[in-house]
Amino acid sequence: MADTRYVTANRLTEESKAIQRRGRNLVLLLGLPVALGGFFVHPLVGLITLAGVVALVGLVGGSAVIEAGARGEDAALEYLAELPDSFTVFNQVALPDERSRTGVAEADLVVAGPEALFVIEVKHNSGAIDCDEQASQWTVSKTGRRGSRYTKQMRNPVRQVKKQVWLLSEYLKGRKAKRWIQPIVLFTHPEVSLGRAGELSVPVLTGPELVEYIRRFRPERPRPVKENTVRAIAALKG
Repeated sequence: MADTRYVTANRLTEESKAIQRRGRNLVLLLGLPVALGGFFVHPLVGLITLAGVVALVGLVGGSAVIEAGARGEDAALEYLAELPDSFTVFNQVALPDERSRTGVAEADLVVAGPEALFVIEVKHNSGAIDCDEQASQWTVSKTGRRGSRYTKQMRNPVRQVKKQVWLLSEYLKGRKAKRWIQPIVLFTHPEVSLGRAGELSVPVLTGPELVEYIRRFRPERPRPVKENTVRAIAALKG
């Protein structure tokens, strides 16, 4: 089993819960005075209004987009746990990025293996996805509940993960801990199909393909990943 000591609580899950709490507090803040006023009109009006407020509180959820991202990362971690104990897994790694407004760019997952590092950009989209490395946006084709077909766009994840690889490489270079870094784009949703428009310079995989790909991967210039490299990545977890 992979070394997961650097895997921390999923920040996306916490963000979604925080959004849910704020939404519920807002409903209570606005709804309770209205319900209280209803009691002055008639007890039955107050009870009905209060029941409506309680029902609304129960309906308030978190962010669907953020929750999907959290589910994708959690699913990827379940796959990666199947790697041998010679692999170390990191989640939500803050890579120094001077061009970012926050000063960092987050890598969803980083894996340190015996001879290479892997940076994994996780997506939890469903539908048929046209993977075109040259396009700034990828087209996702889906079927609606009534059988109608529609499309939406998503950011090109190959470009995202390539940037993350460059940022990690620069960071490790400054600490004399640089090793071969292999980018991967991973789609974790069980109802996804991938169409590849031309050759891709980065492997685009589904969840079941991930572990076997990493186990079989051999870098062009193999060098052992030493403990100082693992420690340098761990430092990015704060």
